[in-house]
Amino acid sequence: MIEPSPLSVLILAILIDIILGEPPAALHPVVMIGRAVDRLRQMVPRRKISGLVISVVVISGAVLAGSALIRLAYVTGALAGVSLMGDILALIVSAYLLKSTFAFRSLISTSGEIGGLIDEDLDSAKRLLPALVSRNPLDLTHAQARSAVIESLSENYVDTIISPLFYYVLFSYLGLGVEAALAFKAVSTMDSMLGYRTEELREIGYVPARLDDILNWIPARLSLPLIMIASPGRSMDILRACMRYRSVTPSPNSGWPMAAAAGALGTRMEKPGVYTILDEGREPEREDIPAAISLIGRAMALAAVLSALLLIPLR
Repeated sequence: MIEPSPLSVLILAILIDIILGEPPAALHPVVMIGRAVDRLRQMVPRRKISGLVISVVVISGAVLAGSALIRLAYVTGALAGVSLMGDILALIVSAYLLKSTFAFRSLISTSGEIGGLIDEDLDSAKRLLPALVSRNPLDLTHAQARSAVIESLSENYVDTIISPLFYYVLFSYLGLGVEAALAFKAVSTMDSMLGYRTEELREIGYVPARLDDILNWIPARLSLPLIMIASPGRSMDILRACMRYRSVTPSPNSGWPMAAAAGALGTRMEKPGVYTILDEGREPEREDIPAAISLIGRAMALAAVLSALLLIPLR
């Protein structure tokens, strides 16, 4: 088997994402990971060791299943009697699996849909906000709802774009790029399902939450220069905001992209009762959501281009 070129896999994965968007839930690898996490959660006691066991099983399962599917695609094509067919199928499956770990189109479209609804029908927007943020949306003002969308957009820039690309590029030099991206996505999915500080999940979610913090540590800090480059005219404002407010959030990582976005836009971001970023900024206005989408869209493009450039030596 000739391993698919990591650069070709990345380009095809991004094209699949942009053109086709998210696959059906029944065929989505991340949905399958989520189902496995939920089933395992119901089978184990609420202990930290249970969270460790779930983490090992889910990460190993995602990596082994992804690797097996790529090799199965190659063997299936080769058995058809056309040697090139195996390589093509392996490329397609690799790109499909990689695409499942990031979400360019979905992040932009969901943020735009909910953001655009805030001024037209705030109640409807509040009903949709849980798709982006974990806070209770019922008492949010227009400005706080806009802030929630911008915060989520910037934070998810790390979780759904930079981190999977970072681990894909890094481990592609070891021939394990897709597997590494799947491993990260398995951790991210476990954290989103188990990493809450509720009585039920505090213990079992401890290990997934810490793993997520560790794996996002470098990518979160990479978001600062990428957002600075995406908004060069505001680069010093971005840097000052990030240096001052990067640590105000409960997460050790989410403050970096959120503070950078706040500095770029000049807007105050607030999660009521938890944190405020850029106290001196103005309240988010209607035009700030399209501006934030444009900013993060440019930062996404930069992350994709940089990843592609770093993969050129592996062609």
